[in-house]
Amino acid sequence: MSFGEGLLRARGQIAFLLALAGSTVAIIYLEALDTQGRIREQLVGEFGASGRISAAGSPDLTLAARTAINTASEGDLIDQDSVAHRAAALNAAVVGISRGIGPATAHRQSADRVLSLIEDGDSLQVRTLAPAPVLLAAAMPEFEPRVLALLGNE
Repeated sequence: MSFGEGLLRARGQIAFLLALAGSTVAIIYLEALDTQGRIREQLVGEFGASGRISAAGSPDLTLAARTAINTASEGDLIDQDSVAHRAAALNAAVVGISRGIGPATAHRQSADRVLSLIEDGDSLQVRTLAPAPVLLAAAMPEFEPRVLALLGNE
């Protein structure tokens, strides 16, 4: 049997090995792509350009989020100086940013005002409110230093 005949007889095995090598190269290439990093960069770019991030989700949840934000901003429903109102205002800012509802600057200003009020409050109020500022810092990293200072974790 000549070399040409041997190649002709082994063509199925050769095709299999070439396909295996090609698929291995494709898998290695796809694994090398940093898809999470690219998605993060796109979201940061979108947020930087428009001040909003388009959040995918159900329209019902978006409507419920809008209602919650409006309820938290209505001063006559809740005592403005209460711990619950301050927690609700911080949570409303987080929901607004995360769902892309309303202008991001308004949510940031609201969170800044509430944080200033909390900073002027007593330590019992700070301990009671601790989850809301921590959630705020997780959603808006620019508030992290203030939240850490407020909670005594500098």
